[in-house]
Amino acid sequence: MTTKHFWAAALVGCTLMAGCASQPDNELRLDGTINGHEGEWIHLAYTVRDTVQVTDSTRIADGAFRFSRPMEVPVAQATLYIGNPMDYRNVKYASLFIEPGEVSVAIDTADFMKPEVTGSAAQAENDSLNAVLAPLYARLQALRDSAAADASAGRKAELQGQQETWVDSLKAVQLAFVRSHPHSFVALSYLPFLMGDMTYDELKAVYDNMSPEVKQYGNVASVRDELAALERVQPGRPAPLFRVVSWKGDSIGIADLRGKYVLLDFWATWCVPCRKSFPHVKELYKKYHAKGLEVFCVADDDSKPDTWKEVIGKDGIQDFHHVLRGLKWDRSKGLDGMDHTNDISDLYAIHYLPTKYLIDREGNIVGKFDDEALDAKLKEIFGN
Repeated sequence: MTTKHFWAAALVGCTLMAGCASQPDNELRLDGTINGHEGEWIHLAYTVRDTVQVTDSTRIADGAFRFSRPMEVPVAQATLYIGNPMDYRNVKYASLFIEPGEVSVAIDTADFMKPEVTGSAAQAENDSLNAVLAPLYARLQALRDSAAADASAGRKAELQGQQETWVDSLKAVQLAFVRSHPHSFVALSYLPFLMGDMTYDELKAVYDNMSPEVKQYGNVASVRDELAALERVQPGRPAPLFRVVSWKGDSIGIADLRGKYVLLDFWATWCVPCRKSFPHVKELYKKYHAKGLEVFCVADDDSKPDTWKEVIGKDGIQDFHHVLRGLKWDRSKGLDGMDHTNDISDLYAIHYLPTKYLIDREGNIVGKFDDEALDAKLKEIFGN
C-alpha cells in the first residue's frame, strides 16, 4: 500500500469509529482569500518524495477558497496557481510551505507571488530568512537596473562585477542557513539551488548532517543525484563513459581516445564566455596535440543542431571532436518534458558553461580547470 493510500484508508476508517478524533493529525485545512478571480479554479500542487506529484483543485467563491485533505508528508513546499501551468503568459503562481493543521493564506492579485501565510511554522521560518535576504535582493536589483540604463560598456562590466559580488553574498547567507538548520525542511528546499557551487566534500558534509526525517522528504533525491555525479568526477576516478553520434555523423565515445590526454570542454553556441575561450583552446591544441592532447567538445545545443554545426565552422574549431549533450525536451510539457536519460552534462555534474575537465591517458579524471590552472597543468604534463 502506498503512503497516499495508507492515509486515505486511515481517514475512511476514522469516520467509522466513534472514538476517533474529528480531525486526523495529518489533515491540512488551508483557508484562503483572494481578490479578482471570482468563480475561477485555484489549484494546489506539491511533491512527495521527489517523484509523486499531489494536486488538488477548488473553485473560488465569495473571494475565498478552501483545501481540506490528508497530507502524506509533515511539511511540503507547495504552489497555489490559477491558469494553465504550461502557458507562462496565462498562469499565476504563489509559493508557500504547508503542513498539517490550520493554515491561512491571503493573496493579493496585484502581487500574486507574495502571499501572506499564517499557521505554518515552516513558512514562518522561510519568511524570517527572506527578511534577511530582502536588502541583498534590493541592492542586486538596483545594480541590474543601473546596468540596463547605462549604455557605457565599461560601466556595464563594472556593474556586472558588483552584481556577482552581491549574488555571492546572497548564496553565502542561504548556505549558512542550510548548514545551521539540519532539521529544517526549508533548508532542504534551498540546497538544490546552492549545490551547483559546492564541492563534493562540502555537499556531502551538509547532507550527512541533515536529520533522518528531513532526508525522507522534499527534493532530497536531487541532492543524492548530485552527490553521486560529483563523486563520479573526483580526480583519479574513471571518466564517465558515453557513446553518441558526432557532428560528422559517426559514432564516438570518450573511450576511443584512450592513450591521449583529453580536454573535455562543455560549451554552447549561445554562451559568450565559451566562445571567447576557443582561441586559447586552439592555441593549446596547436601546442600540445602532437604530444598527445585531444579536445572533445560537448555542446548544449540539442534544440538547434544546425546552428551548432554552423558555429563550429565559424569559430574554426573543426579539428576538435564535437557532440551534443543528449538532452531531449518536449517543451509542450514544460520541465516535465525533459529527458535526461542520455545527458552527458548530467554525467559530469555540469552547472555552468564553460566547464573544462582534463582526462589522462588511462581514462581517469585529472580534474576540473579554469584557463589559468589548465595552462599550468598542461605545461606540467607536456613541458613547454
